Amino acid sequence: MKSTTLMMVLAWLCMHGLPHALAADTDTKSLRQIKNTENKACSAVSPEETTKLGLIQQMLAEGKPHAALAHLEAANIKNEQAALLRAHGLRQTGRALQAQAIYEQLVTSCVSGYAYRGLGLIASNAGNLQESLRYLQAASNALPTEHTIRNDHGYVLMQSGATEPALHEFLTAVELAPDYRQAAHNLILLLYRQGDINRAEAFARQFGVDATEMQQLKKMTADSHSTNP
Repeated sequence: MKSTTLMMVLAWLCMHGLPHALAADTDTKSLRQIKNTENKACSAVSPEETTKLGLIQQMLAEGKPHAALAHLEAANIKNEQAALLRAHGLRQTGRALQAQAIYEQLVTSCVSGYAYRGLGLIASNAGNLQESLRYLQAASNALPTEHTIRNDHGYVLMQSGATEPALHEFLTAVELAPDYRQAAHNLILLLYRQGDINRAEAFARQFGVDATEMQQLKKMTADSHSTNP
């Protein structure tokens, strides 16, 4: 039970994705248990440490990365999960190089998929789309059913002009987690960009996207066309 609880806490770590993408959901319905290609077990964590890590994760989800880092320092937990949270906090506070160093140490650990995702987000934020795609593909290989990674991979594919692969990543994400709004929004955005209005509006009805959200997506489509003639 303790191991399952910890894995669920770790699955919460997939938030605050691409800053130029739509805001990520933090709904607890989106939790997924970690699976990775190396099948490495994470270090044992006490119930008290699990609680502390969960609270720190919640701070990150609420947009309080500085507070999260302070609590991590106070908790002084030395394991892969704490290191991953620290890397997320550093990335979210603009210290990409420090975060990258930690992620690189974690790519062969029990949290490898999330570490690769972190590296992919850093590369994307720096404008290195091809490097980002390599990292996000590695993340997807490690965690093939993690919908947030599929969404991130699709977004960078869309930004790099690979619209058909991006479409499949978004469709995979929404089929894995039908309540994951970010992927639904990105799917509709891509269809608008492709001029497939009918299909975009059909998905909007399916996912319950309201009129205000649709107007925002249409505006994003218009803005992308004006900056990419």
